[in-house]
Amino acid sequence: MKILQLCVGMVGTNCYIFYDENTMEGAVVDPGDNGPAIVNAAKEHGVKITWVLLTHGHFDHILGVKDVLRETGAKLAIHEDDLWMLTPEALSASLRRFGLPSTAYEGIKPDILAKEGTQIQVGGLTVTWLHTPGHTPGSSCLRVGDVLFTGDTLFRHECGRCDLEGGDFSLMLKSLKRLHDLPGDMHVLPGHEGASTLEEERRMNPYMRQAVGK
Repeated sequence: MKILQLCVGMVGTNCYIFYDENTMEGAVVDPGDNGPAIVNAAKEHGVKITWVLLTHGHFDHILGVKDVLRETGAKLAIHEDDLWMLTPEALSASLRRFGLPSTAYEGIKPDILAKEGTQIQVGGLTVTWLHTPGHTPGSSCLRVGDVLFTGDTLFRHECGRCDLEGGDFSLMLKSLKRLHDLPGDMHVLPGHEGASTLEEERRMNPYMRQAVGK
């Protein structure tokens, strides 16, 4: 598996393109904005985008979805508990909450409403949905081999904020404990800031340590 990373949008969201080197089929994780740039990056590397995968439904992770879907014909997946966030009303409210101008928006209709354990094939790669609520009701981590795309659940030495609509710190702690208890080590690719590893987070993340009573 190869992974490309782009920093997009007004709050520096990490958008990832991962792909199977054998089939050159790939997926986009969290196209938060700058859809044309995301599509061009995939084309430059010869990647055929077949899926757009959302870790959750906040505006800074979805504003580029329409452009990517239109240009690639890809399918879209998000956890079912964040479906409500893809409506024009929810997006406008979220933008206003951050003091940002609202935008004309038609809403998004996913092809798959994921649940815990949902699996999606991207070429020869298997994506497995881990439901990790706390940041939003449907926040999820996407596991592909030894890589975790953690969205706004787990950051390097931090976790996602829980004070927005649908956030719940008690659920966040349960989700962090769940990630802590996964076997072995994995690469952690979060929705913002720098990468980490699961073992580093077990040692250094104060919220994860709180979640397991350390």
